[in-house]
Amino acid sequence: MATTIYTYLHNDDLNGSRIVSMDDCMCKLYNIIRDDSDFLKDFEKDLESPALYILINKEKSKAYIGETDDFIKRISQHIIKKEFWTEVMVFLGTNEDTLSKTEVQYLEYLALEKAKQVKSYDLSENTQCGKIPHMNVMQKGKTDKFFKYVQFLAKFVGCDIFEKRPNVILRTSLEAGQAKVIPVPVNVTPEDLKGKVLLSLNGEGKYTKREFVWHVVDEFLKNYPETTFAELKATFKRDFLLRFSQFEFLNDDVNAARNWKDLGFDHCSFFVKEGEILRSGDGVDFVVCVEWDKNNIIKVLGIVQALGWKFEVIK
Repeated sequence: MATTIYTYLHNDDLNGSRIVSMDDCMCKLYNIIRDDSDFLKDFEKDLESPALYILINKEKSKAYIGETDDFIKRISQHIIKKEFWTEVMVFLGTNEDTLSKTEVQYLEYLALEKAKQVKSYDLSENTQCGKIPHMNVMQKGKTDKFFKYVQFLAKFVGCDIFEKRPNVILRTSLEAGQAKVIPVPVNVTPEDLKGKVLLSLNGEGKYTKREFVWHVVDEFLKNYPETTFAELKATFKRDFLLRFSQFEFLNDDVNAARNWKDLGFDHCSFFVKEGEILRSGDGVDFVVCVEWDKNNIIKVLGIVQALGWKFEVIK
């Protein structure tokens, strides 16, 4: 059966806040960009209602799931206290199917359970578990049906918080700056990587941790030579470095990396020798950071595994 979806674009902005609804649907989605205060003013009356809401940062795959009996009051608190989010999805009942406080509490429980099950988003901001409130059979049936619409509309606006992600996400070059691969969990712990262990990549080499990371980036470019530097930086993220995140994972300021003494560092923190400098698909020369230890290399191993490549820890 075909489904007709209606999208209202606030200020005719394709990348801005929007309202999404469907025919014969008890759920309406208000997808609001964080700094769009005009939207909150324009739809204040609609948003002074019980709602399930999800604060999102899609780039960092981080979210907070909550419920409220007055979204306008609640979001003003989150704007002050929670910095990570860039947009929010607000799920409201229609005029014919308004939500009660009990129903939004149950929706919060359902959303948390589903999101935890698929593990697509970091939910560390949710410090408490949702609870099933006391409900009659009719209320529960209505709310279970409502949550199916929640999942559908979230997916429609590009949020996969309720969807299991494939290991590898290869995007077109038109989406510059987006990660092309998302790390997956690996069956290796920091304890396994303690000390002077070596690693092989796809059955070849015996590399130190820092050498292994360079070879991963090099191999990625050999397999996906069209990848732009922005896409590479989004894939091989600075925050993977953990305590060394004062450096860039990939640095296009090659001269500064070579002249590390001028920057006040006590050693060179990038691969800058002949043959170590790499070039992205859009022609940017860059160097790879050397600051890898047993803790921060885990994410790089997650990229290797997501790509279907193999690594081995050699004691």
